Amino acid sequence: MELFTLQYVLAVAEYRKFSLAAQACYIGQPALSQQIAKLEKELGVTLFVRNAHTVTLTEPGKEFVLRAKEILQSVSALQAEMNRFAGLRKGKLNVGVITSLQCINFGGMLSTFFTRYPGIDIVQSGTYDLIKQLNEHSLDVAFMNRPVSRLPSTLQFHKLGEDRYSLAVPKTHPLSRREYVSLRELKNERFIFHQTGQVAFELCRNACRNAGFEPHIVCHSENPTIGLYMVQGGLGLAFLPTEEFEHHRIDNIAEVKIIEPIIKEVGIAWRQDSSSPLVDTIVQFS
Repeated sequence: MELFTLQYVLAVAEYRKFSLAAQACYIGQPALSQQIAKLEKELGVTLFVRNAHTVTLTEPGKEFVLRAKEILQSVSALQAEMNRFAGLRKGKLNVGVITSLQCINFGGMLSTFFTRYPGIDIVQSGTYDLIKQLNEHSLDVAFMNRPVSRLPSTLQFHKLGEDRYSLAVPKTHPLSRREYVSLRELKNERFIFHQTGQVAFELCRNACRNAGFEPHIVCHSENPTIGLYMVQGGLGLAFLPTEEFEHHRIDNIAEVKIIEPIIKEVGIAWRQDSSSPLVDTIVQFS
């Protein structure tokens, strides 16, 4: 019996639908269903009564949920207590980060914190994978974007900064002479977009849809610099945070501001049930 399986059961009990629970836990519904079915087989009891529209807890399921909450709280308390025994400076902190944290000066902040508390391991990934690792207790905290969908109830998020998006346009394009553009004017343009599954992708796609069109995406780029070179080459336009234009100056590209704001929140996230003094320290430090 794995701890993350207990989290899955609690999510299904809370949302009463496997599909919603899977979204909250950031895993596929088939995988979540398989894990719970495997657990039920292992326990020899049925935890949920399933029907076409919702699921309800059985009597054994209700007892399991109560015990699972106690177990997860005890595990967090045990982790926190061990950290106290080891002392803050000797404690280990697993930190997840996204690739772009320029708007909050993450490098300077990490350098100062690491000097005081050297026991830090860094994992770099996308926001949704970091959320999954937080819920699986693989990470203690994560510096990430606020997800477009609702933040899982298991986590807390404190905003530290924000990215405001502008449009990268080749200087040969008529829009390059404009200071501002409305999204509605871009319906016939080609776009270089972020990778699917990223918060930036969802934000920019939703902004286009709200403006009345589906963006014509010709390619995806995970690296902002590569995306700017694609714009320079005339492949299309790109939505990028304003900071990227300052840090990656490339010839023959203009920054055009967007009238309808596209804003991505950046902050620190941690588990609601965390009681680690190191987690408290880095949250307060941030």
